[in-house]
Amino acid sequence: RWSPHSGCRLLRLPTLLAMKIQVKLTATAAIERLKADDPELVSCDLSNNAVLQMKASDMIPRLADALAGNSHCRELNLTACNLDDACCEKLAAALAGNHHLASLVLEGNRCGNEGATHIASALRTNRGLMMLNLLNQKGSRFGDSTLAAFTGAFDSNITLLKIIWRLESRQSFRLNKLLVRNNEIDRRIASGRDYSDLLPEGVAPLAPALVTRRSTASSFISPRAHLLQRTSSADGADKAAPPPPSSGAAIASAGVSVRERVAARQEAPSPPPRAPPPPPPPPPPPPPPEGHTGVFPSSSARPAAAAAAAA
Repeated sequence: RWSPHSGCRLLRLPTLLAMKIQVKLTATAAIERLKADDPELVSCDLSNNAVLQMKASDMIPRLADALAGNSHCRELNLTACNLDDACCEKLAAALAGNHHLASLVLEGNRCGNEGATHIASALRTNRGLMMLNLLNQKGSRFGDSTLAAFTGAFDSNITLLKIIWRLESRQSFRLNKLLVRNNEIDRRIASGRDYSDLLPEGVAPLAPALVTRRSTASSFISPRAHLLQRTSSADGADKAAPPPPSSGAAIASAGVSVRERVAARQEAPSPPPRAPPPPPPPPPPPPPPEGHTGVFPSSSARPAAAAAAAA
């Protein structure tokens, strides 16, 4: 109905619910719902939360304790919440035993190599997380020590499909191969094929309950998971590392090698040259001066006209 005072349309509560308007969660409400294992809280978005930014050291331990026993939340977004290495350690402790969370976004915080190492240690036992975002950490750069921690985690982790971060290491290809392996395992699981030949030594296949849970949580990550990172070249310039192909091959894509694609591009006929544009039309003649009759005197009459004007 319309309000006679403001001239705006007032919506009733059932109408708001039907429109599925999402209200921003407060930190306290999110902790309470996570601790109560609310089945409706599937995605918990606390990005840019002012309370967490001011009281991260007090709120994150409570949030981690609530997350450790939660079985319904599939996505947790803590972007720009002023989290440091100590906060990452608390979240890693919860992540080690929580096999239900599929996406964890920690972008834009203050997580360094120490905090990332804690998360990597949790991934050794975690079998639920599929996407991890550690991009744009303030004042921190992930290097070889972080790379070693994550490659060690993949000795037992077969579920993480995507890492979004900036990694400065010349050995990043090692992590690329491990992510490609996990993506191939995920594809075989989705198609019902055997993947035992891809399992690391001593790692058991996923339980049927975990397989079912992953299929329902796949909507929280992009359909084509890949590694997004940067490596440092020999001259110190940064260059983007290409994402691993979805087919699981390290170099080739769709059965065509790089050399064949380059050769085909070189043999392709070049397009005909484009015709030059037509020249612009000549400018119009200037208008005659004011008071001129439009008839110019001949050359013989010009001295007489000049003498008459002088007299």
